[in-house]
Amino acid sequence: MHQMLTLERAHELDGRELTCSGRILTAPQTGDGWVRTEVMLQIDAHTALKSILFSDSLPDAEAGDEFSGSFSLHSADIRYGEQYDPNPARGIYLTANSHGKLKLTGEHRFSLRGFASSLNGSLCERLRLVFPDDTNTFFQALMLGEKSELYEDDALYLSMSRAGLMHMVAVSGMHIAFLVGMLRQLLGNTRRASLLSILLIWSFVLLTGSTPSAVRAGLMQTLALLAPVFGREDDPPTSLLFALALILLHNPYAAGSVSLQLSFASLAGITIFSDRIRSAVLAAIPKTIPWKVRNYLSSNISNSIGVLIFTTPLIGLHFGYVSVLSPLSNLFTLWAVPICFGFGYLCCIVSLAYLPAARLLAWLLSWLARYIVWIAKAFSAPGFSCLYLCLKWNWLWLALVYVLFLAAMILFKPSWLRWLIPTCLSVFSLFVLLTATRLYYGNAPGYMTAVDVGQGQSLVIFSGEDTVVVDCGNINNLDNAGDRTGSYLCSRGREDIDLLVLTHLHADHADGVVRLMAYLPVREIMLGPDMEDPNSVMPQIREAARRYGTKISIRRDDRREKLGAISLAMFVPGDEGEINERCLTAKIGIDGYDLLVTGDINMAAERELAVWHDLRNIELLIVGHHGSKYASSPELLERIGANTAIISCGYNTFGHPTPETLERLDKYGYTVYRTDRDGTVEIRVP
Repeated sequence: MHQMLTLERAHELDGRELTCSGRILTAPQTGDGWVRTEVMLQIDAHTALKSILFSDSLPDAEAGDEFSGSFSLHSADIRYGEQYDPNPARGIYLTANSHGKLKLTGEHRFSLRGFASSLNGSLCERLRLVFPDDTNTFFQALMLGEKSELYEDDALYLSMSRAGLMHMVAVSGMHIAFLVGMLRQLLGNTRRASLLSILLIWSFVLLTGSTPSAVRAGLMQTLALLAPVFGREDDPPTSLLFALALILLHNPYAAGSVSLQLSFASLAGITIFSDRIRSAVLAAIPKTIPWKVRNYLSSNISNSIGVLIFTTPLIGLHFGYVSVLSPLSNLFTLWAVPICFGFGYLCCIVSLAYLPAARLLAWLLSWLARYIVWIAKAFSAPGFSCLYLCLKWNWLWLALVYVLFLAAMILFKPSWLRWLIPTCLSVFSLFVLLTATRLYYGNAPGYMTAVDVGQGQSLVIFSGEDTVVVDCGNINNLDNAGDRTGSYLCSRGREDIDLLVLTHLHADHADGVVRLMAYLPVREIMLGPDMEDPNSVMPQIREAARRYGTKISIRRDDRREKLGAISLAMFVPGDEGEINERCLTAKIGIDGYDLLVTGDINMAAERELAVWHDLRNIELLIVGHHGSKYASSPELLERIGANTAIISCGYNTFGHPTPETLERLDKYGYTVYRTDRDGTVEIRVP
């Protein structure tokens, strides 16, 4: 019934243009020439669907305002040609792009959710006012679940993720437990305090956006607080399942929410396993150590491991890696989180009375936040911090770990051995796995790889300890090209990038560079001349290069060089044509096996390239312009005489690769691999 009333109706409206009215639900967010907000769109007298509204302008609008206008409607469960679950999981079924200015009707209805959204924005501004620039992003995420600025800080986001600390800023049971703990300290353990705590819990859930994980935590804490009021037993498994049932009754698509899945799985692991693990840890800690220290260590270790039991496969499935060191990183940092959380709100309250005092307290508190970030960076260094699951045998290791612990549970009676033996075997097998992977890839003559980044290009060439990357960008894709390329490199044991060559600065070739630089140190970035495209990502690349100490070189003439066994010949383009037709092109070889990269140059530039440079006996062609009909000229295909071609492409509206290009490649005898069909194409140099 829910599907009939929502998603199927949205699919009927997909692609249509309608004039309709609606009501703004959340405070509008403004960007460079656009406004985004959530609205309830009244399609007709019987149909109202929650939608994301995009408009050129929405002057003086706020949550609760009613509006009307003309819109292009699209189903919200499809993005870039793929199923997209997060929108239906939040109850959003349409995206609406306005035509022209919206008309506000002048009517305004109070909206509790809109008020909470506006209050969230005001508190974010207050945190920016009170806390130093380098820590206010962390406090916004921790206290309010506002992670947009954290996602924009690639280094901070990656450090928190790879260290297994992102749960700190994903509002869920931990934050509500902190809130209830603070209220109990202030109000005591009375019925009146319980009822007031419930009121404040749901205020906090609304304030942080009512995400499924926060709603789940709010429901469970409410049941726990109501149990003594009504003289009932607090039973965590029943509370957990009851909370999930209520959420899914309201919106069955909430099952697709990653945050709900992880929140449910983490609490299930704690409920089932943490007490047993805590007993084993306590037994292993010498009793000469003070009780408070033993209690802290045993509680943190048991809860961290309990969380990991069910969430690890989910994290690997959704994010492509698991943090190996997360139990340790949590052990070192979790004690500081409730302090930052509680005193962060105190800073906001004090700032209303006396701003200098609040700033002094915030300055002191910021040292704890910097400590957490420092630990995150220390435990997220490339190498052994994460296990990247783009290698299939890494999944096998993960399965082996579960088999080892299950076998220990069966074979050993309750004792510290059932934890110690599988833990040691897991660590040892992980060391063997990572070492074997490094040897396998490090001892080969070399690899030439087109990473599947969707509609874009990212090429990786490495041999021995030397690594070259050509381009890193994509469009029309849910994943950042820097994430995919960084994961590929880290999974193969690469620890830095010697040279990053950018053929040109269009988004599908360069917009993942900043994220990639956060993954691995890049020693040098090489660009062609005339690359100061005002619409490019060059300003962000320059800022990242300054931050990480990366050298930027502008090539104004052809250049040849060697990096170990890797030989490079880079060809500077002419002065005519658009910027994507003035690409830096490259011939890259390992032990006589050569590939040719032409970027997005057109056929005329290809013919000129073939005339002025020796392109004979090339084994591998990276097909130009993602298979566009305006590239891969017959003259070039015949001149180079390669037998293998790779087309780096993904979902697009350009028709890439075009039938004309595929026919030409077939005519000249090329074996064609495509990243949109074959995924990442990895060629081991013979």
